[in-house]
Amino acid sequence: MSEATGDPVTSPVPTGEIDHFARLGLPRLHAIDRDALEDAYLRLAQQSHPDRFVGASPGEQRAAMERSAALNEGYRVLREPVRRAEYLCKLGGIDVDSSEPKVGAPAMSQAFLVEMIERREEVASAQAAGASALDDLRARVEDELEDVFDAAVQALGEDRIPEAARSLVERRYLQRLIDEIEQAAEG
Repeated sequence: MSEATGDPVTSPVPTGEIDHFARLGLPRLHAIDRDALEDAYLRLAQQSHPDRFVGASPGEQRAAMERSAALNEGYRVLREPVRRAEYLCKLGGIDVDSSEPKVGAPAMSQAFLVEMIERREEVASAQAAGASALDDLRARVEDELEDVFDAAVQALGEDRIPEAARSLVERRYLQRLIDEIEQAAEG
């Protein structure tokens, strides 16, 4: 559902495949009820656990293992806000983990890429200036990371999938920058 309008996010799911939200009986939106997710997961995990099918045919055992694996994967994706947002983009037709031109992660502008190079140089300058400069830089980038993620969630809520995907890709760049700041602080 769109958080802004309450309408379901209408996005394609490959034929014959059930999405993680449907598998867990949850609405397809970013703002999910964590308790409902936990309850659904525990209930379904108990019902589909492969140990319950020990005496079943090999085909039924394999099917139980596949259901259990799909349920576990769905739970892992939906319990983490960033992975959930990326999954919603994927359901909306943009896979931020893919480089395929038509359905993959949006290409970032040349200006953005140049800015990221300059920001990496800023990390080196902050490292030379000392720990407090690195701490200040990290705090600024973390604030920006949060703002970019909030923008992605808002775009998802308004069913603006391309904008959400672009924000999520930007978030990945910022997360790498934070990782570089941490490495600079350690070294």
